[in-house]
Amino acid sequence: MNITSLLQWFQSVQIVMAALVMLVMASVPINPLSAEEQRETKEKNQMRDLPNGTYLYGQSPQPNQIGQEYIVFEVKDGQLVGALYMPHSEFSCFQGEMKGNELAMTVDHPYENTRYPYAIALEAVSPLAGRNGQTSLPVTLKGYHPLEEISPNDQRMLATCQNEFR
Repeated sequence: MNITSLLQWFQSVQIVMAALVMLVMASVPINPLSAEEQRETKEKNQMRDLPNGTYLYGQSPQPNQIGQEYIVFEVKDGQLVGALYMPHSEFSCFQGEMKGNELAMTVDHPYENTRYPYAIALEAVSPLAGRNGQTSLPVTLKGYHPLEEISPNDQRMLATCQNEFR
């Protein structure tokens, strides 16, 4: 084997090695998520998966407390329609959706015939078994408590808002 043959062999080995290195590098994620980031991403995705149904949340854990804000809404295929209100006061209708880690809404001002954006942060919670064997929601609205009993007045406001956004 002469020096020229040896150099050619060495160059072909280098090419093969470079190809192998590129193949390995292509299969490795550039910025892998840490375990904490993976958990947070999973929680955010779960927040978007609120099941179809009607929900009521209040700043107070008791319904109808004067000076406290409440939100009643229906989820249908990821879209929300509902009302923001304070007892014995006006209410504002909204439509929206879960986006990332917030409930993003477009709120209809009751007197000015205008709409404005509004958002409430979402918090993931550990699922707990309820009284009827059902598990609690995997998400809650930050600063609000989930309430179980939806009153006839809540249903009336919700129906009004559903008609407004049809």
